This record gives sequence, structure tokens and C-alpha cells, in this order.
Amino acid sequence: MSISVDSPLIVVLGGSEEDRSALVAQLGASGLPARGSTQISTADGMPALIVVTGDDATQIVTEARDVPALAEVPILALVPLIPQAAAAGALSAGATDIASQPVAPAVLVVRCRNLLKLSRREAAGAQALTRINEVLTAEGDDAEALVQMLQITASVLGFDRASLIAHIEGSDHAFVIAASDAEPLMRFTLVIAEYPEVVEAMRTAAPVMIDDAPTHVLTSQLAETLASRKVRGIAVFPVQWRGRSLGAILLRKRVPGVQHVGQRGIELGKLIASITAAHLRHGAVLESLRDQTHRISRARYEAERRLRGIDSLKEHFEAGADGVVVLDDAGRILFVNRAAEQITGFARDGLLGSELVDLVPNNQRDEIRGAISRVLAGVNVDSFDLELLTTSGSPVWASVSTSTVLAGTGAVILAFRDVTAERALELELRSTKEFLERLIDSTVDAIIAADLRGQIILFNQGAERLFGYRARDVIGKMGVWQLYEDGGARHIMRMLRATSYGGVGRLEQTRREVKLSTGDLVPVSMTASIVYEGDREVATVGILTDLRDRIRMEQRLLDAQQKLQLSEKQALVAELAGAAAHELNQPLTSILGYAQLIERQSAKDAAHLRAVGVILSEAERMAGIVKKIGKITKYETTDYVGSAKMLDIERSTAEMEPLDRQHDEAVTQLAIRDAVEDGQTGEFPSVTPGPDVVGNTPSLADLSDLQDRQGDKP
Repeated sequence: MSISVDSPLIVVLGGSEEDRSALVAQLGASGLPARGSTQISTADGMPALIVVTGDDATQIVTEARDVPALAEVPILALVPLIPQAAAAGALSAGATDIASQPVAPAVLVVRCRNLLKLSRREAAGAQALTRINEVLTAEGDDAEALVQMLQITASVLGFDRASLIAHIEGSDHAFVIAASDAEPLMRFTLVIAEYPEVVEAMRTAAPVMIDDAPTHVLTSQLAETLASRKVRGIAVFPVQWRGRSLGAILLRKRVPGVQHVGQRGIELGKLIASITAAHLRHGAVLESLRDQTHRISRARYEAERRLRGIDSLKEHFEAGADGVVVLDDAGRILFVNRAAEQITGFARDGLLGSELVDLVPNNQRDEIRGAISRVLAGVNVDSFDLELLTTSGSPVWASVSTSTVLAGTGAVILAFRDVTAERALELELRSTKEFLERLIDSTVDAIIAADLRGQIILFNQGAERLFGYRARDVIGKMGVWQLYEDGGARHIMRMLRATSYGGVGRLEQTRREVKLSTGDLVPVSMTASIVYEGDREVATVGILTDLRDRIRMEQRLLDAQQKLQLSEKQALVAELAGAAAHELNQPLTSILGYAQLIERQSAKDAAHLRAVGVILSEAERMAGIVKKIGKITKYETTDYVGSAKMLDIERSTAEMEPLDRQHDEAVTQLAIRDAVEDGQTGEFPSVTPGPDVVGNTPSLADLSDLQDRQGDKP
């Protein structure tokens, strides 16, 4: 039967009814429920405290302890101050505490309250043991069950947190397999030497109680660490089974003091540790820890073997100019030589134990891991570049090579040298090369280079457009001679090596013909040169410009120039013809006028009339020629003596003849009308005026004056 803790009941036994009533009243006035009874019984509930009074107090205590259900119930015996034997008898009979009568009400209340606290604590301890046993029995060493056990233990003993530490004898490491303030499946590995209180508890097989950790002899050296973790009070209960240590239960709290645990609490902690040990002794947790400890021991052996191998090569590593880093199978740094320190700027102590991938960019970490795997498999890796972080903040480029010398011990040797300057120069040269390639490809002219065997090694986009080949189909696959007419390439090489075409190794601009992919020959303008390395010829290069468009443009320009010259010549001829017609027309008109006048004034049988007729005929012919000369609008020639050419007047004036006839008729009609209007009589001379000279034709008055001067009037 359990004791009621929530509603503590105090039973007053012995003495008279008056004595019992007085005690019940005193307790009730202080808020402690109590009732008087004449007999020992649990029928009305389990009492939390029994107060015994009267002369037979010792006898009543003895009877109460004989009841199994009341064996653990605290009993306060009120005995007479004299004799002393009564007090001793009550304590011997099993009383928890005694008080001398008459007892002051305040003292009675305090004594009862203290005994009730003890009762509650003992009841809670019993309940905790029961609960822990139920959990571990039902679930064994399951992680969640162990966490529940630790939470109950920390609560009942008055600590903030608890953890279960497992340790395999002979191991330098311990394992936190459960903690009240951590996830159930989380485990932590500890270096056991860093927990001296746990070591002491396992060594002595006795609980270790530390009132204030920073000042205790065991933990004072770890004062700073414990202060950072807010640890003051510590209790450690060893977990043992049949004299063999399995670990310990570690309890911690933030405030100092462990006296509250008391002897009963220590005994409770020992019981909890024993129950835990019984469930751990053959559990899967310890078996896995034994395997893990074995692996750790094996790893430690391998690490020691690696270190021995590194020590044997340390002098060799330190003497080298290259940086050397030794890594384990996880990529952690085991050794760094002086040259590596100088390259990275990191101190050796700061690098040891860290991972090399922390010193390289993310995009190169997989490359490092792959290299480690291959070297451990006994395969050397080709040299590769690695970007390393430095203390200065500026990364360095290192050329890394590997060695399998320590691969048998699980270690990888990486040797590297600083190639930052070389890579910067390579980058600059690559950029320059790419720029020149873009420049060459963007050039309109065709640029072709060939080695001394005639194999094409450069074929830019201009060459692709000119020849109709793709560069990928030409470079390294065609000879340069296939791009020229037969013997053309050989002739160009002779010109390059001669001194007459721009000097040895140079060919000034010259005109050649090249063969397209279609087989057509097209004219090009080209320059060429020989590329030298020192005095040795290594290649030839030619720059070719397609002349087809230029030739077509030159032909069109020549045609235009010829047309312009012809137009200028026609304009000149037209101007000259107009001037000649103007100047010849006046004297010719006078000749015709006077010849007609002579003909009219002469006798019909005069001998000179024949000559006058010839003069008139030829003058009219000349007038016709002058009129045609004035009508010239274009330049047309005809053959003359030998290869000479002369102006073809008929063809040059053909387009103007219809208009000229209309013009002549209009001029004649105008002259007749003017003569009639002036009242002139007689026949008007048949005069044919030239162009632009109608106003200069002699009138009848002029002819009359001429007759008067000759003395021959009609």
C-alpha cells in the first residue's frame, strides 16, 4: 500500500482523549490535517506521519513497526523529559524522531513538517525505482528507455541533467549513449581523461559527490570548461556488474551543493545504477561500443603506424623545396613541412588535424577526394593544379603531384610547388592568343599559314569565305599548293626566298590567281612572309585579298570614264561646230548674194555666167555643209585615209534634219513677208541662211548699194 503524498494525513496515537484532541487542534491550526485514534489501523488510508504520545509511547511504536505497511512511515514519539530511558526506548523501537513533553506548538509543527518532507522524498524515491525498473524491464537498453531513466533520476535527486556514459576497460575513449537533454539516438565520443570525476568513480567503484566543481580537487583544472558549460554541482554513480565497470551515471546542475541528496539519495542513486547495469550487461549497446572501441583502437594503431612512417621521411620532406602535406584516408592533415607553411602562410600547428578541403574552393574538393581514393588504392595521379587559400587572402596556384609511399599505412603524400606566376603568364598568353585568333578571324582578308611541309596550320574565316572550304576540313588535311594554280605555290616560295620582291622572307603585294573549292581560278592580291624562330624557317603565312569585286568596280569606272570622255568630246565638237558655222555663215552669205547679183546683171550669153553658176553651186553646197556643221549634236566618226578617222557630219546631224527643214522654211516665209511689207519689188535672192544667223542675212537695200557702187543698176 502506498503512502498518500498529495494529502498527507497525520494520525495521533496513545495518551488520553484530551491529549490527542489537543495535539490534533495544534496541528490543524498550522494547516496540517490530523486525526486521533485509539488503535493502529490502515483501514482509513495510509498515514503520512504517526505522532505517538502518552506513557506507553514505546509500546505503541513497537506495535506500529510490526505492521508491514507502516514499516517505512515516519513516527514522531512525544516522551517525558524525565526519565531519559523513555526517549531511548522509543528510538530503539523504531521512532523516526522524538520530542520531549510538554512540547511547544511551534516545535511540534516544525518536527512534523520535516518528517513529512522525509516521507515524501522516500515515497518519491520508491516510486522512481519502481518506474525505472518498469521502463528498463519493458524496453531494455533502448535509447529512449535510457533517456527516460536519466530524466527520472535527475528529477528525483534534484539535478538539472543526467547522462549515461559507457566505457570499455582499457580504452582511452568513452561514449555518451544517452542524455536527458539530447536526442535519444545521439551519441558522443569522449576522451575519458577529460572527465576525472568519472574516472575516479569507476576506479573506486563508489559515488563521487562534488559540491562545487570549480573548487574541487578533481575538477579545479577544468574550471574554465565547466564554467562555460554552467556546471557547479556534480554527482557520479558508477555502473558496475559483478565487479566489472561498465560506465557511470553523471549528474550535473547549475548551482553548487549536493548535501540535499543525503545518504538516502546516495543509496537511491546506487540502486538506480545497479538496475541500469543489470540491463546493460549483455545489451546491444555495449556490444556496438565494444566494436566501436575496437575500431578506434585499430585506427589508433594505424595512426601510430602512419606517424612512424612519416617520422622516417620527415627529414627528407623538410629538406625539399616543394611543399609536402601528408593526409589520412579522411583527408585530414597529418604532417606539413616548412615549405608548405611558407606557401600557405598557415602555421603547422594550425593545419594539423584540419581537412585539406577546407583550404581549397568548393569546385575542387571532389578532385581532392578522388585523388586520395586513387592513391590509397596504390595508383599515382597525374599532376594537377590546385587553388590554395592563404593567410594573406590571395589564393596561390600549386601544381600537385602524389606519392603512394605511405599508401600501405593509409596515408597520402601530396607534394606541391607554387606556380602562381607561371599560371598567370599562361593565362595572359592564352588571352593574347584568343585575342589574336579573334582578330585573325574577324579580318576580311584571307589569312593562311602552312608549315614547311606545306600542310595548312591556319585558315581563318576570311579564307573560308574566299575558297569555300571549312577550316576543320583544311587544317592538317590539305596542302597549301592545292589552293593555287599548278606550280603557283612553288613559284611563291621562290619569290619569298629571292631578294627582288621585297627582300628575303618577304613578298610585297603581288597579283596571283587561286583555285576555289569549285575549281574556278580567281584573281587575288597577296602578300606573304616566312616565319622564323631564330634563323630557322618554321612556317609561311600569306594574306590574300579577293580582287573580283575590285576588278568589276574598276571596269565600271573605266566605262564611266570613257563615257565621260565621249560626252566631253561631243560637247567640244558641238561648241566648235557652232562657232565655225557662226563665223563662216556671214562671208558665205555675201558670196552667194554677190554671185546672184552678178548673174542677174550679166547678159544671158556672157561668158562668165558659167563661172558664176559654178560659184553659186559650190557656195550653196558650202552653205549646206556649214548648216550641217551648226547642227552637230554628237560625235560620230568615219574612216579616212589609212587608219585616220574623221568626223561623220551626216551621222552627227541626222537627228536634227527634220527640225532644220522646218526652221529654214519658217525663215524663208518670214523674209518674203518682210520684203512685201517694205514695198520692195524684184526677185529675192535665193539665200540659204545658216543656223543662228538669220538676222545677219544681207537685205535688198544692201544689194542695191552694192549695185550702185558697181555702176550697174537693174
